[in-house]
Formats: sequence, C-alpha cells, structure tokens
Amino acid sequence: MQLLWLSLFLPIQISGISGVPSVMQSPETLLVQTDQEAKFLCDMRSSSSIYRIYWFRQVAPPSPDSHYQFLVHLDSKATYGEGIDQKHVLISKESHRSTLRMLNVKPSDSGIYICGIFESYQLVFGSGTRLNVVDVLPTSPIPTKKTTPRKRPCNTKHSEVTQQNGFFCSALPLSLLVGCAVVLLIPLIVIIRMNYLWNVARHHVVK
Repeated sequence: MQLLWLSLFLPIQISGISGVPSVMQSPETLLVQTDQEAKFLCDMRSSSSIYRIYWFRQVAPPSPDSHYQFLVHLDSKATYGEGIDQKHVLISKESHRSTLRMLNVKPSDSGIYICGIFESYQLVFGSGTRLNVVDVLPTSPIPTKKTTPRKRPCNTKHSEVTQQNGFFCSALPLSLLVGCAVVLLIPLIVIIRMNYLWNVARHHVVK
C-alpha cells in the first residue's frame, strides 16, 4: 500500500537511465534454509550522499495474489512497516551500501525483495532479489566413479609373434619333435657308418 501511495506522488524511475541514480542489488537469487539468515545487498551510485533508503517485498510472485509490502525505511533512523517485527528485519547503511538482514526466515518470507532510494524527488528501484526459503536444502548428487573391470595381463610380445608367424603356437611342438628326432638320428647314423667301415676293414684283412 505504501508503494502505491508513493507512486501517486513521486516520479518513479528505472535504475540505469542516464541522469538517474543507479541501484544495484545482489545476489539475484537466494536459497536459504528455514530458521537461517538471509542477507540482501543494495549498492547505490548517486551524486548526492543524502538520500532515503526503502525496502519492499513482493509477496507470492507472479500470482494473482501478488502484492507489495513495505518493510522498512532508513533515514536518520529506521521506520518499519505495519506488522513488521523489528527483531526479525534489520537494516544498516555504510557509505553507498545498504544491507537488509532477515533473521530466522520462514517459507512465508519467500518473495522478491526490492531496494529503492529517494533522492531529488525521485524514487529509484533496483532489480530485486528473489528469496526462496525451504525446509531442506537440495543436495547435489555425488558423482559415481565408473569402475572398469581389470584385464588379465597379456604377453604382447608373444601375441605379436603369433600374429606375424601364423600358427606359431601349434608349430612350436612340431619343431621340437623334429629337433629331437634329428638329435637322435645323428648318433644312429654315426654308429651305422662306423659299423660299415669296420666291416670293410675286416674284409680287407681277411683277404
């Protein structure tokens, strides 16, 4: 109601227009757990250091029941809106920054909090900060590590030889058998040859 009353008598400006004081609010969004503290920042750029600070709340946006509620006004002292608990809503000002603190917030405190300054008969608003109050904060899922099955160690050198020589594995036992046979045949051939020479020599002696 107070915001509507002010709009009837004061020229309301949009922050950022040339020649108009600038109002920057942060953060854009705020997610707070029930019974915790919510803090809103309002930075003002103005050629004058004499201005009044207003804080409003847009309730239940954007719905047909949405409306603006006057929270607090800070000049030489803080003036609170109707029904606002002074122990629940705290306002402070340092240089060109105003800080609004909401203590022990409830889900009913959710809404868009808007900061405005009144200077040179102009009321300039910031873009607002959206507050969401929840009983339980969402938790981000923990990324699971993808496990890969362990592979059995493989003899690369043997595999390369097998690929290059074809039936290496099957040919190896056969080559061993052939080698053994050759080794056994050599003494046999020597024995047969010696027997042949012995018989020839004995035949000559008999003659």
